[in-house]
Amino acid sequence: MNVDGHKETLVARHPGNTNAVKFGVHSPRLIGDRAREIAGGLMQSFEFTPAEKVAVTEAARWIALLEAIDNDLDERGIVDRRGKERYLLELRVRVSARLERWLDKFAGAMERHWRNIEVPKAEREDYVRELQRIALGADPHARTQDRLTALKQLVALDQSSKTEVVQVYFGPRPAQPGDIVDGLVDEDVSPEES
Repeated sequence: MNVDGHKETLVARHPGNTNAVKFGVHSPRLIGDRAREIAGGLMQSFEFTPAEKVAVTEAARWIALLEAIDNDLDERGIVDRRGKERYLLELRVRVSARLERWLDKFAGAMERHWRNIEVPKAEREDYVRELQRIALGADPHARTQDRLTALKQLVALDQSSKTEVVQVYFGPRPAQPGDIVDGLVDEDVSPEES
């Protein structure tokens, strides 16, 4: 300690300092904070037995770590400067396997919950609205890949809806020779008769 310094302003450590943190893969504090947030959300949404609550807490920790790894890989890529595969890919595989084992331990509680809930019927507009929300960046959890997929789906829906409009506007095609009319093959139907 600097004996000539100002003792009243000296702080032994700086709690909450995240200046050097990039993505939090190696920060137990950030992983723990996010894990508590995830576990809290799950605990509010489902009813768990005490054993399942332990599994939820562990799974939340692995989910938080996976999020941090995915954010790092999304931002910095899957290969390093020398073109070698980054160590985070192997870590991600191991973490995913552990997460899967913990998820299996409380999957029954989630299934019980979903069996008791009546699912509202979604209309085409609901799907389109959700795809637009993801594609336009309104979903904070959507990654670039999710946004691109949503955009592709919207384009495909737009093209199919134009086709449907054309079919409705022009109506069905006229009968052609060889078409089945009232269960019989009509060879003699000309386009003018139909």
